[in-house]
Amino acid sequence: MGIQQLLGGGFGERVVNYTAGSGNEIVPGGARTLVIEMVGPGGGGGKQGAGVAGGGGGGAYCRKTVSVVGGESFAYSCGSAGTGRTSTNGVGTAGTASTVTCASPSVNLSAGGGGGGTTNGAATTGGTASGGDTNTTGGVNSSDLGGAGAAPLGAAGGATGPTVGGTPGGGGGGGSSGPDGGNGGPTLIRFTYT
Repeated sequence: MGIQQLLGGGFGERVVNYTAGSGNEIVPGGARTLVIEMVGPGGGGGKQGAGVAGGGGGGAYCRKTVSVVGGESFAYSCGSAGTGRTSTNGVGTAGTASTVTCASPSVNLSAGGGGGGTTNGAATTGGTASGGDTNTTGGVNSSDLGGAGAAPLGAAGGATGPTVGGTPGGGGGGGSSGPDGGNGGPTLIRFTYT
């Protein structure tokens, strides 16, 4: 199950956050508007024993506003953060996309994870988003510093490995001159009801 957090009461505003797992988010009775926001997970940092390794890319940001009726169901799936390279020199793994879908109202959102860090400090791709009213690509690493998760919700990337990327969506730090690469920061899926 996803981790959820309820903030506020009544329908001034109600917020539900997921950072892991998958399931169905059910619209509470009385809600009329839903804003869905997602930041994809960060990519893991690379490792290079005798040089500069690349940090992982940041996760993408996606936002969509829809009219809702109590009882409607939105399927969500939280992507996994990329893993920093350990033990031997090599690249980190990319984060996997987080998604939210619904047949009615029609919603098909994806916030991609950041790319895995390299072994030479080269640019690592940020995640890409689709389906939202707003779709923003995640940040690119700066040498062994992980890329930031896309604004406005994304966190900073990790410093030189093995620093984990910030929550949500920061890329892991690259393991330069010996250390392991840092893992990417986790995803965030947020449902805000009014």
